Amino acid sequence: MAEKIRFTLNGAEVEAEAGMTIWEVANGRGLKIPHLCHKPAPGYRPDGNCRACMVEIEGERTLAASCIREPAEGMVVTTESARARQARDMVIELLMADHPERADSHDRSSHMWDMAERSGVQQSRFPKLEEARVPLLDDSHVAMSVNL
Repeated sequence: MAEKIRFTLNGAEVEAEAGMTIWEVANGRGLKIPHLCHKPAPGYRPDGNCRACMVEIEGERTLAASCIREPAEGMVVTTESARARQARDMVIELLMADHPERADSHDRSSHMWDMAERSGVQQSRFPKLEEARVPLLDDSHVAMSVNL
């Protein structure tokens, strides 16, 4: 029998199997935490890179990426605190600053737009980078080149 971890998620006592992430437990209970760097589908793995799934853990100074953080016995997790929501919204807003408008986007039904809608973020207050300022190719290093 798999080890069970008991912790509190949004005020409710829940159980998780060892190796599950906070995001997986929340998603399995119908809680929708925004996420961008992965999908709950075969072939996708969470990396915690996008920071769109941040949650608050009692007693911890920083927010945690729920897609890679495993719960611990007795942990108290809040997915919808003002601090967590503001951090997630900021991530989406920053990403939207460098995104074309939805009407001009090559994929108007992308996951990014779904998460922006779910979060209620409609536009970014940050300035878009001017196209001319973004280098298209950086081959200044002999071992690597970057094509943006």
